[in-house]
This record gives sequence, structure tokens and C-alpha cells, in this order.
Amino acid sequence: MAEVFGPVDLYAIGFPEERVPERVRDELLALIASDAVRIVDLVVVRKSLDGDLTVIEVEDFGDELQITDVELAGAGLTGGEDVDEIGAGLPPGGSALVAVVEHVWARGFVAAAREAGAIVLASERIPAEVVNALVELDELAGESTTE
Repeated sequence: MAEVFGPVDLYAIGFPEERVPERVRDELLALIASDAVRIVDLVVVRKSLDGDLTVIEVEDFGDELQITDVELAGAGLTGGEDVDEIGAGLPPGGSALVAVVEHVWARGFVAAAREAGAIVLASERIPAEVVNALVELDELAGESTTE
């Protein structure tokens, strides 16, 4: 039987500069080392000042992110169409870290649901920025009612 994956998300995080910031790189390394998720694919997209796109694949990350020994389950999954769309949103001289992430915590649940003949009726990702903004608004509303 083929390997059962948990849900997979593609995240593209844009930066105004050419390089991925060091703190982001450090958190990425911690994430790779954890068992919380599995990185399925990982690339860096750069947009030159002339608007040309460059894609840096994981095997070339040594200089870019000091990541040299990561084995990806789906290297190459991030396709040209994804890169073009992400690159279009970058400012000249900017970059993006593109990560395809599997939620390994859900593998058993997915396998059980498949065996039971279940189908996904809905799935929606709520961006962290939205959740954080809603929580902040709720906290502000709670503070104003207690004053």
C-alpha cells in the first residue's frame, strides 16, 4: 500500500530583501528537526531588480540557508506555475521561502478515514495573520467592556 500522507499545505513567505532572514532560517531548521510537520518540498524564489526570477532548490541551499542534509518526500512538487505566481507578487530585489508542509499528526486519522470510505466535505486554512488579528480584536473588546 502506498504511503498515507496527512494534509499538505503550501506556504510562500515573502521578504523585501534578497536573502531569507537569519531568524526565519533558524526557525525553519528547528521545524525540520521537529516531528510536528514534515517538509515535503522547499525552495527559495528570488526576483532580481530587473524582474527575472531565480529558483534555488534544496540541494543548493548550502550557501543560502545552511541546509545541506534534508531529504524531501516531494522535492520538485512546487511547480513552475506556483513559482511564477509567487514571483509575480515579489518586489524587485525580494525573495520568498516556499515550503510544502505535511501535517504528520493527522496521518493516522487520514488512514482511518480512507479505510472507512470517508470523503473530505470541506477544508479551509485560516491564515495566522487573520487568527491573530481576531484574537487581538476580541481581547481589545474584552478590555473595553471591563473598564
